[in-house]
Amino acid sequence: MLLAFDIGNSSITIGVFRTDGSDEISAPVCRFQLSARAGSTSDEYVMFIRDYLEHAGIGVCGSRGSFDSTVDCAVISSVVPGLTHVLSRTASVLTGSEPFIITPGIHTGFGIRIKDPAQLGSDIVANAAASLRLSTPPFVILDMGTATTLTVADEHTDIIGTIIMPGVRISHDALTGSAALLSGVALEKPDDLIGRDSRTSILSGVIGGHILMIDGFIRNIREELGLKESGVKLGLIATGGLADTVIPHTRNRFRYEPDLTLIGAAELYRRNVRK
Repeated sequence: MLLAFDIGNSSITIGVFRTDGSDEISAPVCRFQLSARAGSTSDEYVMFIRDYLEHAGIGVCGSRGSFDSTVDCAVISSVVPGLTHVLSRTASVLTGSEPFIITPGIHTGFGIRIKDPAQLGSDIVANAAASLRLSTPPFVILDMGTATTLTVADEHTDIIGTIIMPGVRISHDALTGSAALLSGVALEKPDDLIGRDSRTSILSGVIGGHILMIDGFIRNIREELGLKESGVKLGLIATGGLADTVIPHTRNRFRYEPDLTLIGAAELYRRNVRK
């Protein structure tokens, strides 16, 4: 079985995929999250991940007892260089083999037409690889994590660029942390557009502002790609921790896939390692 890591700025999402020879990458057998804590060692991560997997009935290298399935390979998508080496060592101990790390120059199945392709984050590359199985180009991928990103693929299946903006939580924390009279609120859809107390006013600005921003970008992307004139449909895929809070309220309808990055990482492993 394949152990897939999505290493983000705030958390590490881990999924297990079957490697039964099929060309189709299905949803992960199991998934869980760990905090991306600075200073954690590979031994600590080995302990946490081994305990979770064995509790889920999945064995790792050196497991005692019998398990129906065992992880024997790994793939890593990371946007935190300081954690890449730590989790690479973790994956080696758990699987007994060196992990495949998503880096510039690997075979992706799509073109990358930006000024410096090496600047494209491995999470964006993984998202695009998964989205090719879910949607016909052109499409836009919305990823709502620490940052909110929009990645645009044209009708030729080429990634032509991205839009990066502060994420919902960053926007909220920057606002409430810098204004003495504003306190933090739970991030949820505001009841009213025009807030009548501090809570709804903040929610309208942070959540409602994100909704309007996303819809505005999608409208302008359609115009820039010339889709309004051609009538070609723009596919919309969303992922990330807060996407399911925001996209139910956008005017544009997104397909929500919480495991998009993990599925894309598994797909890139299949393309590059498993024949």
